[in-house]
Amino acid sequence: MRRRKIVHLIHSLDSGGCENMLLRTLPLLDDFEHTIITLKKRGELANKFEEKNIPLINIEQKNFFNIRSYRQLLKTVKNTQPDLVVTYLFHADAIGRLFLQVFTNTKIIPFLRTTYNHKKYFSAQLFEKLTKHFVKNYLANSQSVKNFYVKNIGVPPEKITVIPNGIDVDFYDKIKRDENLRKSLGIKKEETAIICVANLHINKGHKYLLEAFEEVYRENKGLKLLLVGDGEEKENLLKQVKNYQSEKNILFLGKRNDVPQLLKISDIFILPTLFEGMSNAIIEAMAAEVPIITTDIPENHNLIENKKSGLLFPADNVRRLVKAIELLTDNSTLRKKFSQNSLQRAKEKFDIQTVVNQLTNFFEEI
Repeated sequence: MRRRKIVHLIHSLDSGGCENMLLRTLPLLDDFEHTIITLKKRGELANKFEEKNIPLINIEQKNFFNIRSYRQLLKTVKNTQPDLVVTYLFHADAIGRLFLQVFTNTKIIPFLRTTYNHKKYFSAQLFEKLTKHFVKNYLANSQSVKNFYVKNIGVPPEKITVIPNGIDVDFYDKIKRDENLRKSLGIKKEETAIICVANLHINKGHKYLLEAFEEVYRENKGLKLLLVGDGEEKENLLKQVKNYQSEKNILFLGKRNDVPQLLKISDIFILPTLFEGMSNAIIEAMAAEVPIITTDIPENHNLIENKKSGLLFPADNVRRLVKAIELLTDNSTLRKKFSQNSLQRAKEKFDIQTVVNQLTNFFEEI
């Protein structure tokens, strides 16, 4: 029996939540023949996909109106002859919906990854509203994303199938705490290491975390803050901490290929995000048994039960974040309780094989 062919269309394969989700799941979806097409560039994760025998084609689109790249994309899709094209994130969603759907007979499925719930992304919301009638079926990575699209974009609920992000919990269980890694980062044994894993984008709320960390640090010098990720907000964040007492204890680590190991040496995970789809970073922290503090937004309610498997605080509320940090830094028993409960929840709700089975069923039936 011929395996169904699926093309996955994405801007690039730089390291991010969506891209890492693909890296975790596509190799396990071996009932299908996958090809990835990147629009802008290959990206830092490209080699890892090819190592797993997933072909990758980059069309080198210089800008949204680059005619040559559209010809190349159309030729590539026609040569591949996919049964389905799945698009990821705004750039690919727009091209899949407005171009491929017009010039090919292939079904296009946008995989919704976020709510775009910020004034900066008004144009993205407008695009979704204006083009929703072109889409017959969506995938969404959380119930919160589906609810947003139904309520705010006007998509009929029956068009959206929810399949969450998945995690290989056993992989994290095998990773041990590396004291040498802590030492290499200048973290003393008695210090509490707080980690945030997120690209440095405005919607991730880093500025609120830095404000809160500075306030807590003034009373407790035994803290280190690890910021893992890069992005357009980096210069603004560096300026923000320039006159902080805590400046030398804030480590901008940039992009790393050892995030699981960094999670394992950390004592608290914080994600002050303003909106999400379903945060891979939070799921990874759950699997790594790091107690979690994150924002009280609908997208995070699917992951964290407040005061049971972590602490939730109102988005952009520095005062409440300060209190949450102080509570966990002072209470190792509570940290252990949260980390154990969130690990159990990760096993029950977000096991990678369960997610792969759901995707397999969807792709076979669509």
